[in-house]
Amino acid sequence: MKLPIATFTACSLFLSSCATIVSSRQMPTAIDSLPSKMAFKVLDKNGVVVTQGVTPSTATLNRSSGYFQPGKYTIEISKNGKVVGKETISAGINAWYFGNVLLGGLVGMVIVDPLSGAMYRMPESVTVSAASATALNTPQRDLQLVDISSLTAEQRNKLVRI
Repeated sequence: MKLPIATFTACSLFLSSCATIVSSRQMPTAIDSLPSKMAFKVLDKNGVVVTQGVTPSTATLNRSSGYFQPGKYTIEISKNGKVVGKETISAGINAWYFGNVLLGGLVGMVIVDPLSGAMYRMPESVTVSAASATALNTPQRDLQLVDISSLTAEQRNKLVRI
């Protein structure tokens, strides 16, 4: 009877993985912008839109993008359909991952936590800034070709000879 208990205890210690036990595959990240109330898109490393919305908001992002590959995302903010700001975020190492040294052993450190993605931690929040507030409020200008005879006297006075 003591052999099964000892075997169960040994398996529990060697097959556990600290980060996977206390963390999930995904993590919420608060997304905001300066100025606020901007449309945003979150794109993964392949350029695929993961989520979108209006700031401030929260996006649930995968911690990992593959075996021993941290999650990496680009957040774009836009106004009137034009991208005015970008920020790239990447997952860092989760401190719980190092608990495998004491409890999870080699299996937790090399197999379970890297496969589950729990060995990584996404930033809790990110703020993306627009290029500049004046650039957002400046209307887009178009190039127009006109004949000088169609200009008013005031417009002619503003012309510069090249």
